[in-house]
Amino acid sequence: MRTSGCRPPDRPWLAGRVSADGSNTDPVQPMLPGVDFPDGVPILTDGHVLLRAHTKADLARIVEQCRDPESIHWTTVPLDYGRRMARGYLAEIRTDWQQADSVRSWAIVEANAPGTFLGTIDIRPRGAGIAEVGFGLHPHGRHRHLMTGALRLAARWWFDQGGIRLTWTAFRANFASWRVAHACGFTFHGVLPEYSDRRGKATSSYFASVGRDDDLFRPVTPWHEAPVLENDRVRLRAWRDNDIDAMPESDSTPLHYLPPGNIPTRDTFPLWLLRRRERVMTGGVVNWCITDPATDTALGAVVLILDRNEPGAGELGYFLFESARGRGLASAAAGLATGFALRPATEEGLGLRRLVAVTVGDNEGSARVLEKLGFTEWGREPQACARVDDTFDDARHWALLPHGLGKTEGSDPAG
Repeated sequence: MRTSGCRPPDRPWLAGRVSADGSNTDPVQPMLPGVDFPDGVPILTDGHVLLRAHTKADLARIVEQCRDPESIHWTTVPLDYGRRMARGYLAEIRTDWQQADSVRSWAIVEANAPGTFLGTIDIRPRGAGIAEVGFGLHPHGRHRHLMTGALRLAARWWFDQGGIRLTWTAFRANFASWRVAHACGFTFHGVLPEYSDRRGKATSSYFASVGRDDDLFRPVTPWHEAPVLENDRVRLRAWRDNDIDAMPESDSTPLHYLPPGNIPTRDTFPLWLLRRRERVMTGGVVNWCITDPATDTALGAVVLILDRNEPGAGELGYFLFESARGRGLASAAAGLATGFALRPATEEGLGLRRLVAVTVGDNEGSARVLEKLGFTEWGREPQACARVDDTFDDARHWALLPHGLGKTEGSDPAG
């Protein structure tokens, strides 16, 4: 029923100070007093989604949710979940509401259909005004714009009780769960390696949080989905899992041309794609797959790097697989990305004021691409890039401002 983890076995923040003989000399006052169930459970709504107490009528749909493949994949719900477990879960929810400072769980429903269970969200106090949130939807509740509203309602309730921070964790690659937290103003803090027990396997997890004074309606970072761009030579689109079929078995591009591992192979593609999707979800890049317009086969990549530059600036990067080189496709693809980067936001672009690029001294092919797009080389760093033979090459720095836009639409793809 949760995006990750399990409820803690105890509540150590209730311990207070302990004397030498083990007695509790200064018990902490409960932050959340116990309430009657279900009458004491607060009903929360924004007019679209409504959070209410669970009822026995929810049991069958709870079982359905817990047997759903997506729920099984992304949570720690028992694989043999059935009605007996659901009855135990409902009893646990009742007990939690009756106890002070215990987990607070709500059923998620639509405001105009409160009898139909669509999911659960819970707040799990950790002490000192900190709590963790967990949530999950029944298959019939997905893609109906319910969870962001539910999370905002539960978070605001927690802060209204005196809470100061709400944390979120999910198994790595659970982009759907992060999309909800991202929309609700959570700050992404990183990947916790081997943090969660996933049915006996140590699994990495995402970690994020939102504070009492944060805006629950404003994402902290952008999330730039790659728009489809095309000309008569190439189409740019988002990467897909099945693009692995187009990956080469190996690549012989000189290692100093690009950062290590930048060009994927069939063996490295899954982790390569995961890391690039994580850069997208935290606002760092816009990342496209370069494809053949006729076959949709992956030919390479083009990327706009946004988080390593000052506001309003970005860095252009690209590569082609060896089988796609020598046909002018890099110029065509980079031109599309450059045009998107410099077009005003009112014209469905990023509205950047400046675009930069870096090449190594002996990569003349990449330099020709940038020259065709109107980039100007403004400087060199001597001996900045190490070759495999322990010699060094220069780094060439390039820049393009919006006044050069006329050369950026891929209109000269002959190179």
